[in-house]
Amino acid sequence: MSFKFSLLLLLLPLYGNTILENATCKKCHPTIFSEYQSSIHAKSSIFKDSVHKAVWDKHPDKLKGNYKCAKCHTPSDHDLISGKTKLSKNDIQESEPISCQACHTIESIEEHKKINKNIFTKKRKLFFSADKQREGKVVKFKEESSFFGLVTKTVGSPYHDINYSNRNFYNGDMCLGCHDHKQNGKGFAVCDMQIKKGNSKETCISCHMPKLQGSFVNLKDTKKHAFHGISIHTTDVSLLSKYIKLSLNRTAKGFEVTIKNEATHTLFAQPLRLNQLRVTIERDGKTIPLKTENFVRIIGKDGKPAMPWVADSELKNTLIKAHEVRKVAYDTPLKKGDIVVLEFGYYLVNPNSAKKLGITDKSVTNFTILTKNRFKI
Repeated sequence: MSFKFSLLLLLLPLYGNTILENATCKKCHPTIFSEYQSSIHAKSSIFKDSVHKAVWDKHPDKLKGNYKCAKCHTPSDHDLISGKTKLSKNDIQESEPISCQACHTIESIEEHKKINKNIFTKKRKLFFSADKQREGKVVKFKEESSFFGLVTKTVGSPYHDINYSNRNFYNGDMCLGCHDHKQNGKGFAVCDMQIKKGNSKETCISCHMPKLQGSFVNLKDTKKHAFHGISIHTTDVSLLSKYIKLSLNRTAKGFEVTIKNEATHTLFAQPLRLNQLRVTIERDGKTIPLKTENFVRIIGKDGKPAMPWVADSELKNTLIKAHEVRKVAYDTPLKKGDIVVLEFGYYLVNPNSAKKLGITDKSVTNFTILTKNRFKI
């Protein structure tokens, strides 16, 4: 390794606000970096996430300047996490609030009743990752030679060591520091994904980060890489739609729609979401809409809907849980030649809630179809 290259490594710290953390990662992982740009991890701060900002603008802690969301929404802003600075618009929160390092340095998850906690490694320049062929190994950067030194090749990354022995990166538990459950100050669970793995081979990673064509590093061609766009709200929903199965059966009174949730968590557990089954019948050149079925969890106080930080009770819960099979009956007789169209999707924010929060962002207020089927009678 040359002196100039060694000096460059010393001038590229992996932590701190002196430079953007991902600037280093981009050099070797351009494909993953490009995907990251459209991910929710890249847009999780109040300066990019219109929903998070709308909730924060109405939160009583805003008047006190007491921003408590940083541990999950902007962990890369280390000065904010440590309390050295207040919440403010800066390059970190604009570009990489949850950086590559923020996820790849999670050593373990500490479980707590209110919300889990990410425990980060204290070893500098050590990243965790998953690779079945290297499972259990720690790969350090080195040069290897053969044919009496005539042929040389490098192993590992010149920027960091890679630990392939962390089970959390294989079973998906590394996501559960932030994405499992959350209680408010009243001890009420405003969100609980109710994850049920059981014998399922599916994990957070296998569903949300499937293998796609393209090398994960430009130092060599690995053929495939784990998808890092991590957001069903801004990317191709087909990545997750395959976990929701729709079927139709005729009954004496009409027909019955079956929704099978093959995901390992509830659809969708966040209190602002609204999931819907929309059914229409195409008959004689006309489209006949039937009653829309809502799947929602409404939280509140004193019997009325309330904001997450105020709520102390659950007013209604019709969400479809992990591995659940839900049946919805329709008393509408079908005729030969009818085409029944089934659509299952969601609103990122319930339209009623969006109105109260003053959210006008169409990417949030538009209905997103996750899966759609047509059945000819």
